[in-house]
Amino acid sequence: MSIELMHLLGLDGRNVDVEVRISTELAPAVPPDWLPLADDDRARLAAFRREGDARRFLTARLLIAEHLRFAGVPLSEVRLLRRVDTAGEWKPVLRSTGSWQLPSVSLSHSDSWVVAAFAHGAEVGVDVEAHAAFDPLDRAMLSHAFTPREMLTVHSPRDAADLFTCKEAALKAIGFGFAIDPLALELDGYRVHRFDSSEARALALSPLTVPGAASAAVALC
Repeated sequence: MSIELMHLLGLDGRNVDVEVRISTELAPAVPPDWLPLADDDRARLAAFRREGDARRFLTARLLIAEHLRFAGVPLSEVRLLRRVDTAGEWKPVLRSTGSWQLPSVSLSHSDSWVVAAFAHGAEVGVDVEAHAAFDPLDRAMLSHAFTPREMLTVHSPRDAADLFTCKEAALKAIGFGFAIDPLALELDGYRVHRFDSSEARALALSPLTVPGAASAAVALC
C-alpha cells in the first residue's frame, strides 16, 4: 500500500489536504477479527458471488480503517453509510457515534487496484481504472461517456482511462457518480469545459500517480 498526501486548491481559494491510500494487492476474502463491519457491510460481503469482488470490497474497508486508526479515531465509533434513492446509489459517507470530525471519503477499484481518498472541508471523489479495461478501444461504447470533443483526445487505452477517471471522480465528488449523465460534463484536460446539469457545481481535478498500468484521478467540490 502507498499513501499520497496532496494539497489541492479548494474552490474558495484555499488549499484542501487530501489523503489518498492506494493498494495494488487485494486482502483475503475473509475479514480480520479486528475490523468492525456493519450489518449492511456483512450482507453485501455475503452476497458477492466472485471472490475477487469480496476481496476488493474488504480491501477498501481496510484502507478506511487504516486511515481512521492513524488519525486516532476508534473504529468502533465509525460507520460507513450508503444512501440509495431514485437517483441511484450515492457515494458512501462516514458517520461517527461520538464527536469525531470525519472526512469526506470516496472509494474506487479496478482489477487489483483499490483506492480510497479522504478530505476535510470539501467533498472528494476518486476513481481508478486499469488500462486493460479499455483495450481494445470500443469507440461506440466510449461515446456513451465521452462527448465528441473529448473523443478527439482519445488515441489509446491509457487516454481513455485518463479521461474516464476524471469524469468518474468529478461526478463522485458531487455525490452521484454516473447516475448523472456523463455527457453533461465535458472536460478539457483537468478543467471543466462545460457542465449542463442541474447538479452542476464548481470542481477541482487532479491526476493521481498509481503504480502499474492504471490511471487515477481525484476531484473536489
